[in-house]
Amino acid sequence: MIPPNPSPTSIVELACTDPELAGQTHETLLGLTGTPDGEGRPETLLLGNTRLRLRQASAVDDGADAGHRVYFTVDDVPAMQRLLTRRGFPVVESAVGVIGETTPLGVAAREPAAESGPAGDVTGMDHLVFTCDNRDRAVALFGGVFDLDFRLDQPIGDNARQLFFRAGDLIVEVVTAVASTEPPTPAVTSLWGVAWRSTDVEATHARLSAAGLELSEIRTGRKRGTSIFTVRERALGTRTVIIGPA
Repeated sequence: MIPPNPSPTSIVELACTDPELAGQTHETLLGLTGTPDGEGRPETLLLGNTRLRLRQASAVDDGADAGHRVYFTVDDVPAMQRLLTRRGFPVVESAVGVIGETTPLGVAAREPAAESGPAGDVTGMDHLVFTCDNRDRAVALFGGVFDLDFRLDQPIGDNARQLFFRAGDLIVEVVTAVASTEPPTPAVTSLWGVAWRSTDVEATHARLSAAGLELSEIRTGRKRGTSIFTVRERALGTRTVIIGPA
């Protein structure tokens, strides 16, 4: 078992139609109090291996997943920025770090997690789920450009494959076609959903149900020895599940 990271591995930035409601719903989901922005809204939440940022979706965020961004944390952002550029991945500066010009992946400074909230039944991010139009492009992007540890490649039917990478204790899952028949487009890779890790899935389900969140029933996870349920709250801004030991 890979031990938890001493500082956040990723910064997940969700583009939301209502960031204030998204913040309140995530506070309930994670059992945390967020760091407010200038208008008193919970803009940032930190839990274990992930810092969650919520921002207003813009008019150019075409599609439910188009505006989401993920930054992997590094010790030296300028050095990594130069390396990304040399690897043919052009980036631009953002409020968080540097982000791809046409791909919603980037890097940000690694910071201590001293202000992370006390661990409750939800302790951090288990995995992020991306979609990509091409298997080889996904391997090159996540493994070659961003140096994530490529752990598994398996078929899931209908010309699709499921790739798994690791960044510390964070799993990055990419669902992709074997090969794309269309020319590449700017949005070939996007964040599709997130899975938060629970130490007690039944307790988390009971807590969130009591708080009034709409949930699915608990079901057996695809990974052996796990249980999972879906949080059916559109306010969260992306597809969200809770996973943990059965």
